[in-house]
This record gives sequence, C-alpha cells and structure tokens, in this order.
Amino acid sequence: MDIAILAIDTSCDDTAVAILKNDMVQSNIVSSQTDIHKNWGGVVPNLAKRAHQENINPCIELALKRAKMNMDDLDAIAVTYGPGLAPSLEVGVDAAKNLAIEHDKPLIGVNHMEGHVLSPLLKNSKGNFYAQPPEIKYPMIAMSISGGHTEIVLIKEKGQYEIVGQTLDDAVGEAFDKVARMLELGYPGGPIIEEIASSGDGTSIPLPRPMSQNKGFDFSYSGLKTACLYKLRDLKKEKPLAEFLPDFCASFQEAAIDALLIKLKKACKKIRPKLVLIAGGVSANNRLRYKFRQAMTKLHIPIIFPHKKFCMDNAAMIGLVAYQKYQRKEFIQDKQKLDRDPSLVIGQQNIYEV
Repeated sequence: MDIAILAIDTSCDDTAVAILKNDMVQSNIVSSQTDIHKNWGGVVPNLAKRAHQENINPCIELALKRAKMNMDDLDAIAVTYGPGLAPSLEVGVDAAKNLAIEHDKPLIGVNHMEGHVLSPLLKNSKGNFYAQPPEIKYPMIAMSISGGHTEIVLIKEKGQYEIVGQTLDDAVGEAFDKVARMLELGYPGGPIIEEIASSGDGTSIPLPRPMSQNKGFDFSYSGLKTACLYKLRDLKKEKPLAEFLPDFCASFQEAAIDALLIKLKKACKKIRPKLVLIAGGVSANNRLRYKFRQAMTKLHIPIIFPHKKFCMDNAAMIGLVAYQKYQRKEFIQDKQKLDRDPSLVIGQQNIYEV
C-alpha cells in the first residue's frame, strides 16, 4: 500500500512543501527568499519568518494541486523541527501541527540534516532514482556540506546515525559566502565563486588546506578564511582585483574542496563504507563532484550525489525520512507538544516519539 505524506521544511530561508508516495516525489514546491536577503549579505531571521508566514499556505495548496491530491488522500504530515533558525522553524512546525490536528493525521518530526543525508536516494513519481541507481548497502558514509553544516556521518543501518567528523568553526558553505563578501561578489557566494573560478587557475595562489595533518575527521575553515583575507590584501597592493579574481576564486575553491576531500578519504579508508552519499548545497559544485568521483573511483567505493534541485533545502528529502519513520511507526504522540529545536543533532532521539 502506498503511503502519501505531505512534508514541510522552513528551517532557513526557503519555504518548502512536498508530497511523496513512499519514496517517490509527487510534487516539490520551494519558495526562495534569496532576493529578500541578498542585500543583507545573509539570512535575516525575522525577515525569513515573515516571508515563511506569507508563503506557507500557498505552497501547501500548490503542492496538493500538483500532486493531484487533497488532504483526505494523505496518510501523514511531516515537518522539519530542527536544526535551523528558530523563527523559521516555528512557522513550519505550527503549520504542520495545525494540519495534523485539524485533519486527524499522524504527525512526524524530522531532523533537517537526516533529510540532506538521504536526499541522494529520492525517486521521481515513476519510481526511478533521480541520481544514478545506487546499490543500498551498509555501512554508508554521508557528507553533508552546506552553509550551516559540514559533517561526516556514519550510517550503520537504516535510521542509525553517528557523526564522526564536523566543522569546529565555519561551515564550508559559510566560508564560500564570506570569501565572496571579501571579494564584493554578492550572495549566495558559492555559485558566484564557482562560475568565476571556471576561468581561473586553481594552483596559482597558494592557500592552506586546514586540518589536513590532523588524524581525526573534523574540519576547520576559519584559517582558510583568514588566509584569504591576508592574501587578498597583499595582492591588491600589486594589481587590480579584476586581474586576479578568477585565479583567486579558483584557488580558494580548490582549497575548500581539498579540505573536505582529505577528510572524506581518511574516513573511507578507516570505515570502508559500501556507499558514499554527498549532500547539501555545496554538493551542487561541479568541481567538487568531479574531484570526489575521481577519489572514490580510486578507492573502489561507489559515490552518489543528489539531483541538483535537491542539493538546496527542500521538503522532498524530509518526506523521504518521514516515509521511513512512518514504516517504523515513529509518530509524535502529543502533537501540541512538538516544538522547534534549533540545535538538534543528527542521531539524537526525538523526545516526542514513543
């Protein structure tokens, strides 16, 4: 029997609603707030909350319309309750609780990071994988790389997660944004830097690969960010920014990717996973995909990435996690008590479940 789930994600600055039948995406709506926040150089929480409040109901209605469903067709409501920005999370959690209570549907709380980790495993409405068809074997290693998180997660079995490496300061996507700000390139920084870097030489400007000599799997990007600041200051004394901008972007991008790849290879050599999943906004970077695929081919470990439309925040990935939770009957027992948890950690037990 097919299980139909309406999923909501408002963890940051995108209002996202999706409907899944089992692990198959029937509709996927994302209302972006990039134009609202780009003038501020980053997400402003109160502005994000206001936009979510305006967009959430239209997104729900559109998701149902595109899936050709109504509320009676749904088996459950799912929502991201953390981690994320507290004001943003509140909007989605409240909307999901109201829907579940009003229509007497089971309510499922989902960890946003678990959604990213599983996003490469989404299928389209016909049941075909968006990414290359993977052979699902455990253990897996997942790397979640975005503006808010940089983590290596060991997936021992379905639903069993352990963080084995994480950033000690800035996330990699945050580093892209901050370096883009130094270069006065605009927001979000990742896609802009990638585009400019395509015409540059990534070996032309020496930059550090932070934590590369450290034996563990943790990351740090504050040192690379500081190195970029000083290098930029010195280069500007010698020539105009326009003359070295592509090389600078390419060199930074190469250093940022290498710092990730060094740790991923170390984790793979120790854990020997059967599959590697790469997810999060930074996983859309084409140079990163190329270098990661090359490295995993040499290690004889299959690697998959999400379809690019599922790299950024979306609710389809939340629906996929919810489908697995539905199968395990992991429902919120007292719907009114579900609350946002901005600092939720992947693998942390949902205290609202049985």
